[in-house]
Amino acid sequence: MMKNPGSFKVITIEEHFTIGDISARVMMFNKNSGKITPRRAAVQKDLMAIVLPTNDHIEEVAEQRIKFMDEAGVDMQVLSYGGNSPQNITDKDLAIGLCKKTNDTLAELIAANPARFSGFATLPVTDPAAASAELDRSVNELGLRGAMLSGTLEGRFFDAPEFLPVFQKASALGVPVYMHPAIINPAVASYYYQSNSWSDVAAAMFATAGYGWHVDSGIAIIRMIAAGIFDRLPDLQLISGHWGELVPFYLDRLDDQLGKTLTIERRISEYYRSNIHITPAGLFSIPQLQYAIAEIGADRILYAGDYPFLIDRNTRNFILNAPIAHPDKIKIAHTNAERLLKLC
Repeated sequence: MMKNPGSFKVITIEEHFTIGDISARVMMFNKNSGKITPRRAAVQKDLMAIVLPTNDHIEEVAEQRIKFMDEAGVDMQVLSYGGNSPQNITDKDLAIGLCKKTNDTLAELIAANPARFSGFATLPVTDPAAASAELDRSVNELGLRGAMLSGTLEGRFFDAPEFLPVFQKASALGVPVYMHPAIINPAVASYYYQSNSWSDVAAAMFATAGYGWHVDSGIAIIRMIAAGIFDRLPDLQLISGHWGELVPFYLDRLDDQLGKTLTIERRISEYYRSNIHITPAGLFSIPQLQYAIAEIGADRILYAGDYPFLIDRNTRNFILNAPIAHPDKIKIAHTNAERLLKLC
């Protein structure tokens, strides 16, 4: 492990990888199933040239990743699958096989670099029972620290009752689930983010990393609370990136308006402050950091850089030099992650 001055350690927990042959099989499946048209493929290619500055196939660039970590002052990355994840493949057998291979490959990487890497499992959510079993295997046999769920499945958010076994398993194992953005519903993208006033690439950016999928992922968290999952599973812990995907800024409004119409046992903000952790996911903003501490507390914030979509060699220095209390820096930089993910 790299040596940081003093005892200030940095663990970042939303850091992505892909596996070349698995992503290729996912892309082929999506193409054959009609999900990727030639026009959409061209737009995605142009978009990825902007948002993904480096190849992220882990088997090709592990050494490059560690070099970045050393330069940026990051002691450990907690890895999760990036684009073209096998999570949402609707062919159950294919999804299960690819997710198992993904988790096995990730575990091998971690075993080779145990001081530098940990990881979240990729789950075949098209078969919730199989996803629950794979989470159990990934935690108990492979040593992974939870799971990441990206976006939705065929237009269904993960508050749908069919997905409950996945969250029951996470709660029983005492591991968190990171709720990550992904490509949003095409009808929603068309209605909100497309216009004759800007290009197709701009529309794709507006609907994804530029704004849209953050809103979508924030809505996913609100839906989990509104559906009463934390009344059923009070110990379940979720993680939400990008400063909570806008939700912390609306907790008072959600309590005051939406909360009046729900039959859940507590206020929305109370669930948020007891069952949700947030990360910056590379959005290194002092005002947002200060607001997040004031609104939900430093105990609920973990650190994240969103590598390789964001490559910021100021990762360590941002939190080290932030104008906040030193004990809060330590919590955010590493002790919250160590506690939640059982890394020590």
